[in-house]
Amino acid sequence: TAGSKTRLNTPAASEDAEVVRRAAAAGLITIGTTNLSEFAFSGIGQNPHFGTPLIAGRVPGGSSSGAAASVARGLVRLAVGTDTAGSCRVPAAFHGLFGFRPTRGRYPMTGVLPLAPDYDTVGLMTCTARDLLDLDAVLSAETDEPESAPQIWLDQFATAQATSEVAAAVRNAVETARGQGFAMAQKPRSLLSDAMELIAHHGWPGGADAAALYHDLRRSEAFALVDPLVAARLQRAARLAPDEMARLRVSAANLRRLWPAPDTLIALPTVPFGAPFAEPLLSDPETYARINQQVLSLTMPASLLDLPAVTLPVGQSAVGQWIGLQLVGAPHCDRALLMAACRLERALGLKGLCP
Repeated sequence: TAGSKTRLNTPAASEDAEVVRRAAAAGLITIGTTNLSEFAFSGIGQNPHFGTPLIAGRVPGGSSSGAAASVARGLVRLAVGTDTAGSCRVPAAFHGLFGFRPTRGRYPMTGVLPLAPDYDTVGLMTCTARDLLDLDAVLSAETDEPESAPQIWLDQFATAQATSEVAAAVRNAVETARGQGFAMAQKPRSLLSDAMELIAHHGWPGGADAAALYHDLRRSEAFALVDPLVAARLQRAARLAPDEMARLRVSAANLRRLWPAPDTLIALPTVPFGAPFAEPLLSDPETYARINQQVLSLTMPASLLDLPAVTLPVGQSAVGQWIGLQLVGAPHCDRALLMAACRLERALGLKGLCP
């Protein structure tokens, strides 16, 4: 149903999605489907129709909220969702999990309901970085484990967009990794910062794509059934100027070509702050729109540039909220990124929420 009442009468799929088929062929067992934000169009994770899996009164992150909650609560060891603008990385960060967005096209999208086809990809959430690596092998059929010595750049501009508590946790993780033999450098900014500013200036093109995809629904009586917060975001996205989006896409393609080197990773926070309380966030449309944009602000750049990105749980706030460190890798260097995440997990002694 994509979390929507508008799809309740849609016939059930006649066959599994290809990623589900591959998982089953490898011996994995699907025990259920999980909830999500309607149409996968929210970084907050709410769903007024079928329920929101809150974290002690705080939002779960989205859109793949139910997938993250199922792993965090011990129902499953790993889960599959989608990540268009951060929909696996954000809930993974809020729940103390490891989350991965691959380079687009790495996993088959056959049988996956689209939102913004130019930015959609299947994403993963697990208890450990090693689980990410193993599940990636199942879904991509790529099993090599490249040993590399990546250099990690800490993007200071992007890190400064986070709260002082989140920024400190990210910086501490980077410094600890340096002491464990990682090559580290602090950079005033990176091309991810440039991408962030492009989005802030022009808007999010994935939103424009989603509004176009649901053009007919937005003009039908059934649109009244849509979560008002999601509906309002779709309507705002429909007002994004096509020429602005075209210029942004050209700029993004040019930026992507400037990635410094295949063995360079860029580090930044996954989300600028910990999971916010559901109220008054979910009852105030203006607050919701503002916070939703902020929640996705640090994950959208990798999506815009089609770069693989992984989030690791590197600490908790004073009130127990999880903090995620995001590592972004070079185009199509997904296995090298996941191997670096495994190495960093060991070096930092990371233990997320999972037992």
